[in-house]
Amino acid sequence: ELQIMEKTKEQYDILIIGGGINGAGIALDAALRGYSVLLLEKNDFGGFTTSASTKLIHGGLRYLEYMEFALVRESLREREILLQNVPHLVQPLQIDVPIYKHSERGPIMIKMGMILYDLLSYDKSMPNHKVRFTKNGRGIMESLNSLQTKDLKGIASYFDCQIKYPERLCLDTILAAEKEGADLLNHSQFIGMKLENDFYSIKFKDLIEDREISTKAKYVINATGPFVDEVNKLISTKIPRLMGGTKGSHILIRKFEDGPENGLYIEAIQDGRPFFIIPWDEYYLVGTTDIFYNEDINRVTATEDEISYLLKELNYFIDTESFSREDILYTYSGIRPLPFEPDKKERQVTRKHIIHDHEAEGLKNYFSIVGGKLTTFRNLAEDTINYIDKKNDSENECKTKNYKFVKEKANNLVIELLSEKYEIDKKVIASLFQYYGDNFVNVLKLIDEDNSLKEKVSSQHHNIKAQIVYAVKNEKAKTLKDIIIRRTSIGTHEDLGYNCAEDVAEIAAEILNWSEERKIKEIDNFKESVKYYYNLNNKFIYQSRETNVNA
Repeated sequence: ELQIMEKTKEQYDILIIGGGINGAGIALDAALRGYSVLLLEKNDFGGFTTSASTKLIHGGLRYLEYMEFALVRESLREREILLQNVPHLVQPLQIDVPIYKHSERGPIMIKMGMILYDLLSYDKSMPNHKVRFTKNGRGIMESLNSLQTKDLKGIASYFDCQIKYPERLCLDTILAAEKEGADLLNHSQFIGMKLENDFYSIKFKDLIEDREISTKAKYVINATGPFVDEVNKLISTKIPRLMGGTKGSHILIRKFEDGPENGLYIEAIQDGRPFFIIPWDEYYLVGTTDIFYNEDINRVTATEDEISYLLKELNYFIDTESFSREDILYTYSGIRPLPFEPDKKERQVTRKHIIHDHEAEGLKNYFSIVGGKLTTFRNLAEDTINYIDKKNDSENECKTKNYKFVKEKANNLVIELLSEKYEIDKKVIASLFQYYGDNFVNVLKLIDEDNSLKEKVSSQHHNIKAQIVYAVKNEKAKTLKDIIIRRTSIGTHEDLGYNCAEDVAEIAAEILNWSEERKIKEIDNFKESVKYYYNLNNKFIYQSRETNVNA
């Protein structure tokens, strides 16, 4: 029987509210420096902004336009650190930038930007940029046969990195922080706090067990991203508005014949803002939008206007295909946790992170994290704990720069041997390493106890039943959505796991001691959630119904 109820200490040095990538990074850095840490996440780790990115680890080429040289340098340095420390998740990706007659940014401007980008990434391990020019749109199209050639003047190519599973990076960071002594709780909602002597008395609710818990902390960090203002309202009415988030939406389509092999970074024909077409597994990600968002941040989904905007761009620039709403497998959206800068346009709002000290509002040792991005989460965490070190009159060395998440790569020989031992397809073994890093061996060990766990969950992907068990027993998964969307890659495939939800729930229910009623509720909640938040293509929903009827 699995013991779900997690224990907490009576007192901590640091409480972190929010279990996205920033909160996770801060927890790891603090734990490595010897602080006792408690992190609370009201939903699941990496379940909001972190998992809604364009899945890039990048320097921010376009930030050069706004003279944010320090931010670009920070991003490029952090990109290289992640490439070295998390090589199973972060890999180089060539990105091609087509330059058209209509482009606001012409060949000279692009060339200058690329040179500056290379100079600011002087310590990178990837190639420098190259620019190729053309008179008629032909002769430079090796891997771009489907690209619009009308008025094409040239193509610039450079390297950034792709992170196939951003939510996995967040979880790996959470698990690393736990290994270093931190306590990290998902489905645990912060309720409020009160300063008593030098410590805050904290109240939070375990949403799974439906119970209130109290603890104490000397320092409190609000790292809830777009929810920063909501949390601050629970604490004091004197705190000004800090967040001015913008919404970014993406659409997912299947790869098509002669489609781009590299990423495409294109200036939109409708409004001139840049967007991406990125190869991702068997699909292309198209996005993102950038719209100020003042609606319910708990109910974020791509609108029909955003979908139409991205479809129109896709159909203009990919002139060998004609895409319709039916070609979209699903969509996803998130809110960038940007600072409130009402006088600026969306694209002008800084992506720098800010550590807001609330001492001016009468809240000693309470801080809100504003801004930041996936690429720079490690440095944001370092800056945050440096700030606390200063308050604490201590000088602890930051240890995250060389914190390796993978000690050695799984070579072909290891993959072959394990494939023979467990009688599992080599592609499955390779995909396990890409997803879990060194821990893929621990997933396979579960098969030693139960041989049926080597079976695939579905014919549509490489996930095996052992991953469901591992998610619950070793990775803090507590709901069906945790398992499918953020503990396995089932939820990244075209049906988002909609058609194997019952099978996954069957395995999870046994370990989590779900009643039949609870199991059915988990399946229903999961299916309603993916239909709403991801605009899942109806054909997968009907396919699932047919499967159930036939069964």
